[in-house]
Amino acid sequence: MSVSSLDSATGPVLDAMTATHEALVDAVHGFEVMIERAEPVIRTTLAEVRDANQQQADELETFLASHGREAPGDGSYMSAVHEGVVRARSLFTDIDEGVLPAVADGERRLVSSYDDALEQLAEHMDELPRGIFDGMHTILTVHRGQIEETVNRLVVKHRALDT
Repeated sequence: MSVSSLDSATGPVLDAMTATHEALVDAVHGFEVMIERAEPVIRTTLAEVRDANQQQADELETFLASHGREAPGDGSYMSAVHEGVVRARSLFTDIDEGVLPAVADGERRLVSSYDDALEQLAEHMDELPRGIFDGMHTILTVHRGQIEETVNRLVVKHRALDT
């Protein structure tokens, strides 16, 4: 396999992984504002989700760097959007357990970003060396599974606090 054919196979997958990294960084920025304004009853939960997103962003950044990609560390314009939404919401209502369904929805959007990357990986799997495919598949599926677990915990937490 030539370098150019490998690049044409890894490029779209790495692009999708970079977009996922960017979405994680955006989410972390939103959580920073949310945590500072959150009611104590959910502050720890939000911090745990933020920390998990940060860990995944760090792992993806390392993975991307090992494949010659520099991940944008500042996120996208969506970082400012997330922060603005949280600030605006906190002007009109408390950041309490009522925010947990929206947080779960945000995490589901991250799952969709991982799904997009996995779809790109599936489209190029026949062109990729087994080791590269396995590395990409592992990080994407592990992170996706972790986020699904986070969504489930958020739903359970919301139900427990909403009673």
